[in-house]
Amino acid sequence: EGLGAGTPLDEMPELSRVGEEDHSAHTMMRFSGHLFFTAGQCFPALIRMWYNALDRGTALKVEAFAVNVMSPMLLAKEMLVIQESSREEDVLSVRGSTKTREITAAYTKDDAVLEVVLKVPAAYPLRAVEVDGTRRVGVSEGKWKRWALSMRTLLDNSNASLLDAVLLWKRNVDQVFEGVEECPICYTVIHMVNNTLPRLSCHTCRNKFHSACLYKWFNTSNKSTCPLCQSPWYS
Repeated sequence: EGLGAGTPLDEMPELSRVGEEDHSAHTMMRFSGHLFFTAGQCFPALIRMWYNALDRGTALKVEAFAVNVMSPMLLAKEMLVIQESSREEDVLSVRGSTKTREITAAYTKDDAVLEVVLKVPAAYPLRAVEVDGTRRVGVSEGKWKRWALSMRTLLDNSNASLLDAVLLWKRNVDQVFEGVEECPICYTVIHMVNNTLPRLSCHTCRNKFHSACLYKWFNTSNKSTCPLCQSPWYS
């Protein structure tokens, strides 16, 4: 008997009776399902890379299992974590639905309300999450696109949770309301990879850059000058 919807993949099966003819096959199948579920929960980006390298026939079988069995359980777990992290006094409110597979985060500051939606695919984490800004009054389209890109980059290239992406968006919005300017190289406040602020300042034009962005600029341009004013850079 295969693993169908409702199989408790998050529970470790009893392995003590492995070796008995009536229990070995199904127990090992459940154990494999448990390992796959745990890997999808802890290492979603790695699982997606593995899936993308499969041959078409195997990929279709894996995706069918994810859609019918694993993904609904993973999404329910993510929703539970988000609900448990929500605080009424916070400027951020997050709600989600396992039916629509959408997570909506709203940031309220004074009279301003910003809202972003994460659209989770049926085959998550094998397929990438979509990010959509539904309410962005007072924020330029370019800034929204950069925020969305930073969230997608986090989810696609690291083993981050859906909550991690929402909190990254919140930190970007926090810094904008606090008056922190974006890095002129990547056009974001929070660096997409190391979550740092623009701290390295040019002594001439006073613009601040992420250290990672600036060092990449030095390496690719073969220059040791400010990317904006072209003045020689010194510490």
